[in-house]
Amino acid sequence: MIKFLILILFFGSTVIFCHQFVLVIWDKIYAWRARGVEIQRSRLKEMFLDMDPQKLFILNVVSPAVLCLIGLGISRSLSGALIGLGFGFAIPAIIVKNMIISRKSKFSSQITDGLMILSSCLKGGLSLLQSIEVLVEELPPPLSQEFGLILRENKMGIALEESFENLNRRMPSEELNLLTTSILVARETGGDITLLFGRLISTIRAKLKLNDSVKTLSMQGKVQGFIMSFLPIGFGILVVSFNPNYFDIMLSSPLGRSLIVYAVISEVIGMYMIKMFSKVNI
Repeated sequence: MIKFLILILFFGSTVIFCHQFVLVIWDKIYAWRARGVEIQRSRLKEMFLDMDPQKLFILNVVSPAVLCLIGLGISRSLSGALIGLGFGFAIPAIIVKNMIISRKSKFSSQITDGLMILSSCLKGGLSLLQSIEVLVEELPPPLSQEFGLILRENKMGIALEESFENLNRRMPSEELNLLTTSILVARETGGDITLLFGRLISTIRAKLKLNDSVKTLSMQGKVQGFIMSFLPIGFGILVVSFNPNYFDIMLSSPLGRSLIVYAVISEVIGMYMIKMFSKVNI
């Protein structure tokens, strides 16, 4: 009887300990993901990108769990589950990064239009701030949002130089750096800012044209890399459609599952390397 009670107490204490341990680990993971979500939300908010915080949090919590289960189901091993978990943690950050990159790219493509509006307004006798107001009214986001923030900061008493520095920090690009530098230098030296804008428009247009040419030339390498990366996947789907049991030997053995996981990792690394080699910075 005493041995039975001792066994029950031992089993109960073990269950309670495991339960508390899991709760502590879960709280740590929850707090860690919450901090990550807050960082991502602040970055999106700074870029005027609206995303429901609850959806962002669900994405950060659900994607690791789902991909972990998928990795476990495919490989039937701990390594596959950990790989899926890693991809799950990386996906939300990649989505946020791509949203920010897309916004910055759109912003850079609007700079020439903004320069033309500023130049026309300044030639018409308006001040720089009045010209920026016209730019905000005429152009769509994201350029209008960023320059609208400059106007709001100016009304709050922030110096125009500091506002342009903040804009450069939020949207770093060579085109914007040329624009802000020319404005600040012209304000300090009293130079003809409209003449500077005319030269800037020609310079930026030539640079964008060169960028488009380089992207067109590098697209061939990207397409070849895409085709080569998905050939094994297409071959596997084709083989399974003709012979569903073809990969049973690999899926039923630990070595075969490990080789499949290794092949997937190699595919991802290869696609990333092709993307990096095809990227040309001007």
